[in-house]
Amino acid sequence: MVIERAAGKRRRGLAAVGLALLVGIGVGQLAPIVPASAEKPVPPVPPAPPGVGPQTPSAKVPLAGVDMAQTYVNPINLPGMAVRNIVGTMPPTDANVANTSQIPASLNLETWTAASGRTLASRSTVGFSRISENSARTGADWSALNVDGTIYLYASGAMQNAPNNNRTVWSTTDYLTWTPHQMNLGLVAPTVVQLGDKFYMAGNNTPVYQADSPTGPWTSMGNFLRPGGQTLSVGDVQFFPDTDGRLYLTYNIGSPIMGAELDPNNPRQLISDPVVLWTFDPRQEWQHIGDNKATYTHGYVEGSQLFKVGDTYYLSVASGGTEFTTYATGVMTSDKPLSGFKVTQQNPIGYGNNHPSAVYPNAGHGSFVLDNSGNLVFFYTYVIAYEEFFERRLGMDVCTVIPAGPKRGAIDCELSNTPQLAPGKKISGRDDVGLYNVATNSQAYWASSYAPGRNPYYGGDRSLSTWWEPADSDTAPTYIRGFGTVFHISAAQIQWKELGRTFTADNAVRYTLEYKDIPSNTWRPLVDRSTNTTAYTADYVTFDRVLTNAVRLKVLGTTENVKVGVHELNVFGENYNLVVSKGMITP
Repeated sequence: MVIERAAGKRRRGLAAVGLALLVGIGVGQLAPIVPASAEKPVPPVPPAPPGVGPQTPSAKVPLAGVDMAQTYVNPINLPGMAVRNIVGTMPPTDANVANTSQIPASLNLETWTAASGRTLASRSTVGFSRISENSARTGADWSALNVDGTIYLYASGAMQNAPNNNRTVWSTTDYLTWTPHQMNLGLVAPTVVQLGDKFYMAGNNTPVYQADSPTGPWTSMGNFLRPGGQTLSVGDVQFFPDTDGRLYLTYNIGSPIMGAELDPNNPRQLISDPVVLWTFDPRQEWQHIGDNKATYTHGYVEGSQLFKVGDTYYLSVASGGTEFTTYATGVMTSDKPLSGFKVTQQNPIGYGNNHPSAVYPNAGHGSFVLDNSGNLVFFYTYVIAYEEFFERRLGMDVCTVIPAGPKRGAIDCELSNTPQLAPGKKISGRDDVGLYNVATNSQAYWASSYAPGRNPYYGGDRSLSTWWEPADSDTAPTYIRGFGTVFHISAAQIQWKELGRTFTADNAVRYTLEYKDIPSNTWRPLVDRSTNTTAYTADYVTFDRVLTNAVRLKVLGTTENVKVGVHELNVFGENYNLVVSKGMITP
């Protein structure tokens, strides 16, 4: 949307410079890509005058001269995400379903707190179960660490058999290619901090671990200790090293969010008593639990992070329940690390009309990181939760701090679901390259076969809770997605649905992608991954721009010989240039 994005992204470009100055580091942006001579850059639509109310969004205008290999699409294409194996079946009768025997005591309390609401919720679900048809990929609770320009990303995985949970940490220097590293242990909701030449990691109710590198090996130092020496066992912990050398900890799963100062020479030792930083507020709808936000009693305020930009401290928290697609993040600010936090912006961040379906929901438990170019990058959890509660993915977007005006200091984020230039690679102040997902016409599809209840409509219905699945007897599964009109396309994302319970984190899908060449009325190649050995759950591919009205996906199998379907086949393109060339729009 040009009014929102072009103007907004232009503000972000200025804000990023201001941000770099605030934190005392050089901008150091990568050299912009020179626009192709065959296409003239389209000037952005000017912002609305001050004081003008909400504007009707304008159509996206594609950026000229974009190297699509420098773009990404959410969810991020992480290799080797963990697999969670949960078997769920429905009870044969409704006996003991909606069991109310444990509820009266909670209802009869004269005064309720957020903890009372959580207790009531757990008791109200006694007797219920949920169906799980397949194992599922998962990753959540993302925690980022910048080590000399390399970003390391830690996460919860299958959340089973901790500390043997997700032992993978991913690293990147360009936000486009991610390298997995295997550690000697894996924690739920991990946090890592670098202090001097040492690294320290902790997770939900774990000891503090120490290592000489961000990938381990990790050795235990023992549990957190209160100032008086008593053991402190805490969840959703996050370290925060301040610019003055002091070290802090925020923590808790469920209101209130707590904070304390740590000894930087012994990070397991609290040197101040914990204090309350944030409490659940039932008057704020985004904090309510549930997809429809109907529940006032609790929100599982959790996943806190304390960070700093310039002289301002920011405290982010997640709320709404990690099993719901409306799981979201809010931010408060203060001029001190452990007190005085106030809401100074609209929450949750990223809330808006850029993610209109459950494919791209709100931004849950994650973390902010400042890179060496001054980009404030937000890694966040978004929820699928079809197979079971903890089926989740990774989102990434660049945020900025508004440098002036009535919203000065607010965190400005827009969640994206179409191709974006990687952080630091703006063109004309923009990182949204101006493409649409063109493969969403529900009436334009064909498949070689489909399993009962898994028809090809579901491969483009904008929901990760459904999928197209070929019949068991189909030895050459083929799926065609039509666009309803003609588009120049230059990227695609295949969100795979691995079926059954036998696949592992290393299972890779092999396939080819073709497009219909209009002049010859024949299929021609776009992508050949017939020998692929990398396990991607959301395979993002780019290619030379072509004009077409359909793509054809041929599934060739997997490295572990398991059946796969397609959650979503997203194709990104535009017909703006075609329309301009026909005189319908004056550029």
